[in-house]
Amino acid sequence: MKDFRKERLGVANAARLLGVSVNELKDAIRNEGRLRGVIMPKPILCGVGAVHYQFYAGDIMDCAAQLKMKTPRATPN
Repeated sequence: MKDFRKERLGVANAARLLGVSVNELKDAIRNEGRLRGVIMPKPILCGVGAVHYQFYAGDIMDCAAQLKMKTPRATPN
């Protein structure tokens, strides 16, 4: 059985795992910055002219865990 962490994900699937919009993820990639305060993993450049981005699933899962820790939890009333 293959290790899912080593699989490659496109931008749309990475955005789904992170719980953000595709546009928000693309902005973070283009600006080489942070996504909601978390440092983004480096994308794998694919295609002619390197216009398509992919990520390793493990890197996205780690980023999602950091995003989840930074998200404030709702307090019960």
